[in-house]
Amino acid sequence: MIDPGAPDFDHTPAARERPRFDYAPADDAPPAVSIVTPLFNPGPELEETAESVFRQSFQQWEWIIVDDGSTNPVSRARIEAQQARDPRVRVLRHPENRGLSAARNTAVSAARAAYVQQLDGDDLLEPTAVEKSLWCLESRPEFAFAKGYCVGFGAAHYLWRRGFHEGDAFLRENLVEPAAMIRRDVYLAIGGHDERIRDGLEDWDFWLRAANHGHWGVTIPEFLNWYRRRPGPHRGWSNLDDRRRRRAFRRDLRRKYPRLWRSGLPRPAGADATLRDEVPWTNRLRKTKPRLLVLVPWLTAGGADKFNLDLVTELAGRGWEVTVAATQDGDQSWLPAFASQTPDVFVLPHFLRPADYPRFLRYLTVSRGVDAVVLSHSLLAYLALPYLRAHCPGVAFVDYCHVVEEDGTEGGFPRLVVDCQGLLDLNIVSSSYLKQWLVGRGADASMIEVCHTNVDVGAWRPDPAAGAALRAEVGLEDGVALIVYAARLCPQKRPLVFAETMRRLRDAGVSFVALVAGDGPDRPALRAFVRRHGLEGRVRLLGPQPPHRVRRLLQAADVFFLPSRYEGISVGLFEAMASGVCVVGTDVGGQRELVTPDCGVLLPVTGDDRDAEAYARALHELLGDPERRRSLGACGRARVSEQFRREQMGDRLVTLLAEARRRCETAPRLALPDGLARALAAQAVAGVRSSPITGAIDPYHTSWRTLAYFAIRNLLLPYYRFALARGWLWPARMKDALKSALDDSRAARGGALGRLRFHPTVRFLASLPAVRAWRRRA
Repeated sequence: MIDPGAPDFDHTPAARERPRFDYAPADDAPPAVSIVTPLFNPGPELEETAESVFRQSFQQWEWIIVDDGSTNPVSRARIEAQQARDPRVRVLRHPENRGLSAARNTAVSAARAAYVQQLDGDDLLEPTAVEKSLWCLESRPEFAFAKGYCVGFGAAHYLWRRGFHEGDAFLRENLVEPAAMIRRDVYLAIGGHDERIRDGLEDWDFWLRAANHGHWGVTIPEFLNWYRRRPGPHRGWSNLDDRRRRRAFRRDLRRKYPRLWRSGLPRPAGADATLRDEVPWTNRLRKTKPRLLVLVPWLTAGGADKFNLDLVTELAGRGWEVTVAATQDGDQSWLPAFASQTPDVFVLPHFLRPADYPRFLRYLTVSRGVDAVVLSHSLLAYLALPYLRAHCPGVAFVDYCHVVEEDGTEGGFPRLVVDCQGLLDLNIVSSSYLKQWLVGRGADASMIEVCHTNVDVGAWRPDPAAGAALRAEVGLEDGVALIVYAARLCPQKRPLVFAETMRRLRDAGVSFVALVAGDGPDRPALRAFVRRHGLEGRVRLLGPQPPHRVRRLLQAADVFFLPSRYEGISVGLFEAMASGVCVVGTDVGGQRELVTPDCGVLLPVTGDDRDAEAYARALHELLGDPERRRSLGACGRARVSEQFRREQMGDRLVTLLAEARRRCETAPRLALPDGLARALAAQAVAGVRSSPITGAIDPYHTSWRTLAYFAIRNLLLPYYRFALARGWLWPARMKDALKSALDDSRAARGGALGRLRFHPTVRFLASLPAVRAWRRRA
């Protein structure tokens, strides 16, 4: 899949360098999709098109090629070669050239499947394009066709994000090329393509004719097809190339479909469907290697997400075929990175309604013949576990947990680990600290294994030359210390504690520059603090940085500083130590398992102001002692190189997955009756729908106080942001106190924070209608 941030237009779906998955059918199931391709004297590009068809993740297809009167013997031989390649390929022939519209209509009339995927003879499909489009239309019956974003390649390079989601914009211009999936019954009902149109834009007429009959399409927000551009004008497409012909064509469309210009295009709005249990296709794939399904919340920048990517990379390198499914909406900016390791990557919100998440995960497990499923901080995965367990016997289910969330949620996901342990074959955690935490809350210690996240010491390594170049690039003079703070700018990472520490260092006369690499909700507050205290010359906010740039920052750094409120073991600490940099952080979670006194400094969390003072003292001492910094950095590099290499994590995971499979075979876990499993899956869907509101603080929705917190937060959010933008620190402290006061466990223990919930202001806010309604629902 192309990376929009660094597009490589030569790395097509047919490229040999693409990661491979053994996409081949395991049986002779009837086709669920008919791929239709009109051809007239095709060139060698047909081989690439065919390669993209045979590499599809969905293998229950038939490929109908219509030879529209080809006259070139070489071209005809190319077509015959595809027919001989696989019995699922059918070739129909026109005795003479009748045009694209007629060829497509012939193919669709002969199609055996209920869905038709249009594909021209020189264009390409991403490996998961057919599967995602098919499931999109299955999940959204109100739409008649589906299509993703488009990559232009060949003579012109571009990324095209326009599509059916723009609706009435189609009255001005045609926004998509033909490579869409269409319901066959809709195609036939509206009469197919107009065979009188042979000079181009017949697809524009088709989309508007469908709209005139009340049908419209949906856009999948991923780059799923590649449209080949050729040099010069389009051969024989005067409706497209000639401006006057194009305007005349548009006038003809307006005369043919006047209702669309009066009332606009259809806006299908299907009701949010209830959970359905049937799986309409099996798509059983041939299996020659062990297979793993990894369930994650999203594919975005973060420490846990970096581990998920490393997990996929390590297992793929050890002969596993890995499928990845992301279950929550988000920016998904790391989708291309995951797709660079395995083509089998699915972001469920991009093409499914939440009601279809459980059955799609069940379908994936059965289709791929999965040996093991790893849950990694996905709320839906935990809640759907009884359903998956009931329908996928013989599959080992394992979770990997990173961190205890010290924010009033009784631990966050680790709490779910305790509750769901009876449905899992093995628990894997990132630190011994987390294992002890789970055991202290009733978890079975014999079910829990530790596997540290570790780091790629080959990629993250000292490089004095690169470090010197970076220092010169940012204009650092000799003798000026460089502090790097690389993290998501959010309350967990305490960016304002970082900023206050920098202010105290500046006031102490220390010569330094601090570079901040990252983004997040607290970035405006950090920027305002820097301006308010005149730190612009000392603290530079770089924004989000790609991994290769963070590596260069660490290679130039004197100290890596991260004053987190809570952590499992920070990925940033692993990367900094591997880069030979002295680290200063917080003594929380399992960080002491990585950072020993001879390779860094860890300080306890005592309170923001006291912590900033302690950090400033520690950094002042380190910046004044270059020899100690070098010693700490060298010891840190040696420690991770010996004990925390990424390949050691990969070896450990393979061993633990084998153990999980053994336990699944010898001591299978409880499988619930189908009816109960389905009811719990419906609850899982309800949990996903509400998780954007409540998931951040209480993913298992146990407390009305949690809901009250969010009602109060939403009410006061504009004032809170205004205060943070002015650099005021007290609103953040008040927010934390309010959150703690509304938490069940802390309130039950009493004390000053517990009594805060009886304060008249809090009682007034808790009496608001929205809060009362949420409390009744809870």
